[in-house]
Amino acid sequence: MKGLFRNSRIRRRAVALTYLILRKSRYFKGTSQQFFRMTWASFLAQLNLNQDIPFLLVAIVVGLITGYLAVIFHDAIKIISSYLFYGTTALGLPTFNNALRILLLPLIPALGGLFVGLYNAYIVKAEPEHGLPSVIKAVAQKNGKIPMKNWFHKTITSVVSIGTGGGAGREAPIAQVGASIGSSVAQLLKFSPIRTRTLLGCGAAAGLAAVFNAPIGGVMFAVEVILGDFSVRTFSPIVVAAVVGTVLSRSYLGSYPTFLVHSYSLISDTELVFYFILGVLSGLTAVLFIRTFYSIEEWMHKLEKRFNIPLWSMPAIGGLLCGLISMWVPELYGFSYEVINKALVGQVSWTNMIAVYVLKPVVAALTVGSGGSGGMFAPTMKMGAMLGGMFGKLVHQYFPTITAASGAYALVGMGAVTAGIMRAPLTVILILFEVTGQYEIVLPIMFAAVTSALVARLTYPYTMETYVLEKENVRVGFGIALTIAGNISVLDVMQRKFVKFFDVTRVETIIDAFYNTRDSHFFITTPDGVFIGMIGLDEMSIVIRDGAYTGMIADDLVKKNVTVLYDTSKLDEALKIFEISEYSILPVVSSSSGKLLGILKQDEAFSYYRKQMNLIGENTGEMVEQKAG
Repeated sequence: MKGLFRNSRIRRRAVALTYLILRKSRYFKGTSQQFFRMTWASFLAQLNLNQDIPFLLVAIVVGLITGYLAVIFHDAIKIISSYLFYGTTALGLPTFNNALRILLLPLIPALGGLFVGLYNAYIVKAEPEHGLPSVIKAVAQKNGKIPMKNWFHKTITSVVSIGTGGGAGREAPIAQVGASIGSSVAQLLKFSPIRTRTLLGCGAAAGLAAVFNAPIGGVMFAVEVILGDFSVRTFSPIVVAAVVGTVLSRSYLGSYPTFLVHSYSLISDTELVFYFILGVLSGLTAVLFIRTFYSIEEWMHKLEKRFNIPLWSMPAIGGLLCGLISMWVPELYGFSYEVINKALVGQVSWTNMIAVYVLKPVVAALTVGSGGSGGMFAPTMKMGAMLGGMFGKLVHQYFPTITAASGAYALVGMGAVTAGIMRAPLTVILILFEVTGQYEIVLPIMFAAVTSALVARLTYPYTMETYVLEKENVRVGFGIALTIAGNISVLDVMQRKFVKFFDVTRVETIIDAFYNTRDSHFFITTPDGVFIGMIGLDEMSIVIRDGAYTGMIADDLVKKNVTVLYDTSKLDEALKIFEISEYSILPVVSSSSGKLLGILKQDEAFSYYRKQMNLIGENTGEMVEQKAG
């Protein structure tokens, strides 16, 4: 301890903090709570945790907390489900002992739903939100801030909902809990918005990595799905948190793969044709899942309003319906992976595969759409495994020498359907590789996953997350990036000095300007300034080469079919136009008068955007530190 305070930097900070506390306490006139907040802010300012190395230590703390919660989450679901469903061992399927017990089975999810409904109504006192969409919304609109009690409430409701036989999965909830932990730590330490979003991503990555035993997949999930930010400054702490969460989870739950599969590989080059077909079917299945889920959710909302049903009772109704279905097909319960493991070794009957494929989105929607809690990772994986299993049995029966066993197709279908629903094939590929430990089958998974994501995107524009966010008018896409660009007016970026000519200007004059200036585009307006069009290199090269411009005026040469920006346009609109077109410069026109106000160049637009992305976090962080000091 003595050696610690020999460090001059630490000693200076300790002395400065002590001086501030003594000085402020002497003259402070506010309440004790206000004094504590002021002292805490001063303490954080002296620690300066926004620096990269201290921030990595905070990321480790987030990984540790989330890892422990993932273990508790896993064990709590296992204990509840094992106690309520007799005969369940090691999360296997329940065995039913007598007729009375079978009749009582639907009541278990109903009672779980009733608890969740009452808990949300009287403890949380808020309507339940969709899990991952609410996290992405926090990133896009709230600078990564999630209510600090959210992690606790989400843990309770998810454990009860899934443990009592709800049809949703446990992976997305623990990712949401981790994101809430990261956000809460960031708010407690008064981090800047960019650091808050990064810690949110750290928690989400650590949660998914811990529950799947897949650190690389957890990292990719955070940066690809949640944040949309691949910068080194963001990537490094997320990797650290995911590794810590996984190590902690492995120390308690073991390092075994989540799914146990045989060693599969690509049997022949011709087999890629079948995996392509499976990818197409998976993309269509992904769309079917999304549309079925939200159709049932909307039906539940209409049912509530039509019959004036209390909101707190809706999860119980959803749980009862889910229980009535699952009593006939116990593979639908959300707490078990057993049906997936059986499909991966080809041990599921046609009847069960068809039943799970058809009914899994239904029970998932009845659980979550009614107000229950849970995620969509496990339901989509189950549906995908059933699709792949059925397809694999079919092709292997007719082409046994050039195709693998049905288990290989179940594995590929599991990943392909999930990729189609999330539209994040890279994340899914990495998660599947880690949870199965099967490298030989990676090529078919990659091929089918990308095909599925493409087919799903072409067939239906929304993912499970963006469907909800679009209804709430939340800008989504590349995380916070689109939101920042969407808040910048093109008027703040455009150039107001440019070369323009009237429509009656002689072409000879324009050619002289072309040779005597560095501009390659000239803008044509009426004498009143109303924008007409643009003369670029293509138009200039034609008249110069032919030499037939004597007597011509600008209006004879101008290109009038030009994409324009308006004074109401935002930078994100301009960036999209630059990205999908060949334009390197765009005119900015008044939406009311049509007059030319300025021009926006592609390189300047992207440069301004990158500058804002880099500065938004640092500027806010400096403001926080100045206020704390």
